[in-house]
Amino acid sequence: MRAFINAIRVPSFVLASLAAVFFSSGVSAEQTRLLRFPDIHQERLVFTYAGDIWTVSANGGDAVRLTSHPGVEAFPKFSPDGAWIAFTGQYEGEDQIYLMPAGGGEPRQLTFYPARGPLTPRWGVDNQVQGWARDGKSVLFRSLRDHFNAAQSQLYKVSIDDGDVQVLAPPLAGAGALSPDGANLLYSPLTRDFRTWKRYQGGWAQDLWIYNLAQNTARNI
Repeated sequence: MRAFINAIRVPSFVLASLAAVFFSSGVSAEQTRLLRFPDIHQERLVFTYAGDIWTVSANGGDAVRLTSHPGVEAFPKFSPDGAWIAFTGQYEGEDQIYLMPAGGGEPRQLTFYPARGPLTPRWGVDNQVQGWARDGKSVLFRSLRDHFNAAQSQLYKVSIDDGDVQVLAPPLAGAGALSPDGANLLYSPLTRDFRTWKRYQGGWAQDLWIYNLAQNTARNI
């Protein structure tokens, strides 16, 4: 269980690695501000910079840009085998889930349900990639598709083979990660990704929950 929970702490380590990689490459801090949404697979990093997706070795070297499309790509996540990257593409006012080879290539759109947006900065974006199912056959994402209020969202899985979308319980979830065996979902009821106080630890800080998908039971941890 502790290893499952620790999985959500990886980005802090990844950000430190990104800084080390760029500075060791002789690139100044002024040129590489706001490296965002990092993910790691083995010794490979992927992240968003200036609206595009980049990849670089965790051991150092030059970063390679994987996308250059009009619009913004964000929230890149490696598949469990490292062969694919799922991300949220913001093209022509639509936030949708896309898939591309980890080495770059033409993205393939996975979701088509009309997205909500543009949203105010406090609510982030619709159809936000959260991660992958352990078997690598589906992408976990947060969506507003079944809720009128932008503060309320749910988690879904979309198949990378046929685009079939499956809603996951619980009825409200702002961020989440599937356990390695796929039996449990670690989640928070609301999203705080784009709030200025997202690291607030006072009395209004939201709790983490674990939802057993087979038994339909939730436990506050």
